[in-house]
Amino acid sequence: MIERVTARFGRLVFDRDAIVRAALRAYVEAELEPIARFWYPASDCIGWTGDPKRGVIYNADGEGNYEVVAWNEAGVVGLAYQSGQGPIEQLGLSLDAVTRGPDDVRGAVPGLPSKLESAFVMAVGMLATGEARDDDVVYGEKLAGVGFWLHGDRAGGTLLDVRDPTRAHGAVRLAAWGLLHNGRLLPLSCESYNPRPGWIVTNHNRAEDVPAHAAIDAVTDRALKGPTELTPAELDTLLRPTADPERVRGAQRGLQKVGITWPGSPEIPEEPT
Repeated sequence: MIERVTARFGRLVFDRDAIVRAALRAYVEAELEPIARFWYPASDCIGWTGDPKRGVIYNADGEGNYEVVAWNEAGVVGLAYQSGQGPIEQLGLSLDAVTRGPDDVRGAVPGLPSKLESAFVMAVGMLATGEARDDDVVYGEKLAGVGFWLHGDRAGGTLLDVRDPTRAHGAVRLAAWGLLHNGRLLPLSCESYNPRPGWIVTNHNRAEDVPAHAAIDAVTDRALKGPTELTPAELDTLLRPTADPERVRGAQRGLQKVGITWPGSPEIPEEPT
């Protein structure tokens, strides 16, 4: 775990296990949100690959901005992209140096320890690629303009370069992972792109959402240890009375990716393509 106090984001706390739990919880929350009794999930557009030992989460806002956070046993790597601010614009990558691979964005994580290389490669695998530019040439560069890494009590990356914090476009998306609230990733504030110190996330929880969030916490903690099943009591707490069956099946498919199943249900097959 490391702590940093930055002029732009205030006090950030990064912890490998807390980040993995928050990533799993955010994914579970997003999959349940269409059918559950709470509002304002951390993300409306999220993807998950891997498991709590080695994995990656993709979190986007639907407007071209996103972050990916990957982890292995040694630590965490995060990369983020703000529309129009990729490695060519922000990291000084020259056009003739584009590889369409990890080296395109390595400048976002200077000093990356070798033990985090596999996590870095996983993160890069989730990045979008550059499309046609003004000259109609597709360079296909991996799109991230800011990053961080965490290895034990060491950390680095352009996110934590406080000498010039205004340079890191997209940094707010990564800073949110250092501002977890009771183990939960919170949605970005509407002021997040011009924040007061620490004012980049917002807790929208209502009193009536508390039981549902408690159930999500419980199943997340079990899923961190291995495959688990939602209990009937948890489903009674979580599900809306008129939950659409198709949306329920969608949630079942999404949750089985992280080892969470419905009581007594067989594996839900993927939708036909």
